[in-house]
Amino acid sequence: MAVISQLFVNEAGQHNAKTIVFLHASGSSSKMWRHHIAKLKSDFHCITLDLPGHGESHEVDWTTFDDVAELLVETIKNRSHGKPHLVGLSLGGSLIFKLLEKHFDLFDRVIVDGAAHQPIKGYRRVIAAVYFMSLFKNTKLTANLMTKMMREDGVSEQDCQTFVSDLQSVSRKSFRRAMSQANLLHVNLDFSNPVFFVSGGKESETIHESHQLLAQTNSQSQCAYYPNKGHAWLFGDVESHIQLVRYFFQDGRFPATLRRFDD
Repeated sequence: MAVISQLFVNEAGQHNAKTIVFLHASGSSSKMWRHHIAKLKSDFHCITLDLPGHGESHEVDWTTFDDVAELLVETIKNRSHGKPHLVGLSLGGSLIFKLLEKHFDLFDRVIVDGAAHQPIKGYRRVIAAVYFMSLFKNTKLTANLMTKMMREDGVSEQDCQTFVSDLQSVSRKSFRRAMSQANLLHVNLDFSNPVFFVSGGKESETIHESHQLLAQTNSQSQCAYYPNKGHAWLFGDVESHIQLVRYFFQDGRFPATLRRFDD
C-alpha cells in the first residue's frame, strides 16, 4: 500500500502480467472492490485506489473531472503493467468516460457500470439531492436509509456497514463536487477500445440508452443489464460482477444473471 501522486493506492497480484484498475463509486472507497481482488489477484495485477476526497485520499480535494483524470493517468502509468483494463462503477464509470475521451490509447478493455456519457433525465433534482445528502450524510437517519436501500438490492449487512463508514468519512465538499460534475458530464467519445456497458435494470433510461448507443457505434463493445435491480446491483451480486470481469477480460462464461437488451 502506498500514496502515489497524492492518491492512496493498493496493489495485489503484482507478479501477474496484466493489470486491472478498479475505480470506485462516489461515497465509497477502494474497499468496495475487496471481493473482486480476493478472486482475481491470482490471475491479474489488480490496482485499487481512493479517489480525491474519499477513503484514505479524503484530504486530497476533488477539483474537476479533467484534473482528476490526469491524476489517474499519472498514477496508472506509474503502476500498471502495459495497457491496463479498467473497471468503474458510477463515479468511477463516469471517470472512465473522461479517460476514454482524453486517453483511450492508454487502455485495453473496459467495463463501465451505472454511468452515462451524458446527463440523465432529472439530473438537476439529483444534484439538489446530492447537496442535501452531503449535509446529513453522517447522521443515523442517512445511514439507516442507505442500508435499507442497499439491503433491498440484496447487499450483505457487512458490505452495507462498509459503505456507510466510507460515506461518513468522505469530504463533504469533494462529495458534492464529484457527484455534481458526474451528473453534468457530457463527453464526446471516439474510442476503439472494447467496452462492456452494464447497469441495473431499474436505473435511469438515459443510462440504458447511452449504453446501447455507444455499444452500437463500436463493434467490439457490448451492453447488458441486471433485471429488477438498481444502482447497487454489484454489491448485491458480487459473484456475477466478477464473472462479468472474467467473461470480458478472459473470454470466460457470460453471467446467466445478466440480460442483453436485444434478448
